[in-house]
Amino acid sequence: MNNMQRPMPRALAELFRDWRPDGRDALPELEAVFSAGHSNRSFLVRLGGRRVVVRMPEGNGERLGIDRRVEQRVLELADRIGLGAPVLHCDPARGILVTAYLESRPLRVEGVGADHAIDRLAAALHLLHGQELDVPVLNIADRVRAYARDLQANEPQAWPRARRWLAAARQVLEQYRFARWRTALCHNDLLAQNVLEVDGAVRFIDWEYAARGDAFFDLATIAEDRGFAALDRSRLLLAYGEIGDAALERLYRARVLYRLLGVLWHLVRYRGALARTPPELARHEQALDALIRQGPG
Repeated sequence: MNNMQRPMPRALAELFRDWRPDGRDALPELEAVFSAGHSNRSFLVRLGGRRVVVRMPEGNGERLGIDRRVEQRVLELADRIGLGAPVLHCDPARGILVTAYLESRPLRVEGVGADHAIDRLAAALHLLHGQELDVPVLNIADRVRAYARDLQANEPQAWPRARRWLAAARQVLEQYRFARWRTALCHNDLLAQNVLEVDGAVRFIDWEYAARGDAFFDLATIAEDRGFAALDRSRLLLAYGEIGDAALERLYRARVLYRLLGVLWHLVRYRGALARTPPELARHEQALDALIRQGPG
């Protein structure tokens, strides 16, 4: 069965029964179900000559920290400054967000063009982090503690595993929690699949975790997810406008928090169904162990 023959999920059919962009009468055709992402299901839908992306919650979005109202406001700003896709429809009560589909390709950060791509990433982040928008503030250390409380209260099978990693990263976690930094508007989920190249420009997608917070967490996410070596991390910091040992130390703490958050996020997401360790969780655990052992050097 190809994508054009996919049956329309009930929630998707109900959306297009109640809403049509610009009042168009074209029947929606489901082209693809995107597999990326664990907190959302994303559908590519064709409406006549227009293609749209519909995002719906997968599981308990509130438990994972998702607020569609905030996501909509951030995306509207991101679209105005050339970093996001236009918002076409938002239904916070049902957790639904519809955006225009961006004809794009993943931004490559490798080979002879790696330095230039890193510079472009840093410029896009500098633009985003300089925006003023009144949205909630997210301290990643507080989110870690919230996930930990959730696991301790609700997941007796997963809690011992989480507790071991919390103990291993305790010093860095406390340093990060009480550090002083100016809040910036952050994406907070800049995995490679969420960073695209559209007509030669860098664009970000999947903004559900956006909030005001620590700009270095965005830098750390990019560095860890793409496996940056020391020289690439230094290049990213320099292009962003940060240099010196203090910047490297701050980036290290954010990298540890990124990995720790990833471990806890997966434990919350899978809710005890961990007879076998999911590959994504294993990667976070291995990387976190390496970071703690190696230190900030």
